[in-house]
Amino acid sequence: MNQKQAGPHEMSEINQMFTNGQVTLETLGWMEGMVNWEPLSSPTFSDLGIGGQPSDEQINESSSTPNAPHKLGQKNVSGTFSISAAIGESFTFFKANMLGSISWLALTIILGSTMIGALLIPLISVNLFACVKRFMDSGKKMDLGELFDFSKAVEKIAGPIVLGFIIVVGFVLLIIPGLIFSMWWTFSPCVQAHQPNFSFTDAMKESRNAAKGNWIKILLLLFLIGLLQILGALCLGVGLLVTIPVGHIALFCAYYQCENTN
Repeated sequence: MNQKQAGPHEMSEINQMFTNGQVTLETLGWMEGMVNWEPLSSPTFSDLGIGGQPSDEQINESSSTPNAPHKLGQKNVSGTFSISAAIGESFTFFKANMLGSISWLALTIILGSTMIGALLIPLISVNLFACVKRFMDSGKKMDLGELFDFSKAVEKIAGPIVLGFIIVVGFVLLIIPGLIFSMWWTFSPCVQAHQPNFSFTDAMKESRNAAKGNWIKILLLLFLIGLLQILGALCLGVGLLVTIPVGHIALFCAYYQCENTN
């Protein structure tokens, strides 16, 4: 507005700005997931009810849940994902960021050779997911230094370690609890990358919500990722340089699809 960036604003605020004459349908807007700025008259915004009448679906949703804010881990509708699309998007990221992806794998192996270094593996794994998110949102290629982003380091390191311990205990006591815990919290590191302000317990709640209704797909995805590793090993082991990063990144791609289709 007035040649300056403003916001962010809620949809209700923007519609009030229309009423007040502060913005017009020609005013440019942007939100997460968009490539370029678009006028508020574009379908992207009009479908949300900005600058016009909301759709029947939006009216029904509003009347059925008046003033119901989103509560962490309590979304009424969970999203879904396509296994083929998740693996395809992962390959796309790998091809565009081959050096960074292989460097992540090399760092994982090197750090895993020492006890202290192994503590950093969860950190760089979450940071890799954050690189994937930026690439999917804006096409920004991965910078190797981003793997060593130490913001929220305690959450990124301690959370997955505690989570892994809980899952192992679940498998030791009974196979079924361990399997259930694994399904619930598969996406926890992905949530940390997507919502960096969340605590790890918050990430666990969101992961469980994202996994809701996708149990079979998650199992099939993990099975296919395992097959990829076998194929990579059969290629004289060299194929693992591709299949391990691709398999890891595919988890985030699946989670991100769940969020975007929610």
